[in-house]
Amino acid sequence: MSAASPETLSNAEIAREIQSLQARAFERYEDAALQAEADPGRAELIYAKAERDTAPWIARASALNDERVARYRRRARRWRNAALAMGAVGALVIVWMLSLAA
Repeated sequence: MSAASPETLSNAEIAREIQSLQARAFERYEDAALQAEADPGRAELIYAKAERDTAPWIARASALNDERVARYRRRARRWRNAALAMGAVGALVIVWMLSLAA
């Protein structure tokens, strides 16, 4: 797990780190489930400890995902603006061509 700021990571690094964090959290909860099954009287304490253990991982994964979503939104905004600009240029070219024909 990297301690780097989400803004400095590449998209591939973000995806790998999220996947790693998810795997660790699932493994921890699976271990907690096995412990709780072996000792039902302490199940509540075991699950509470698992939640405390995974809270930083979940927070990091959430921050990484927020950055990924922000990047996709910025990319979509750029593509939308490019499409609008191309549409406007295309319309101007058509109007210009029609004015030459008249």
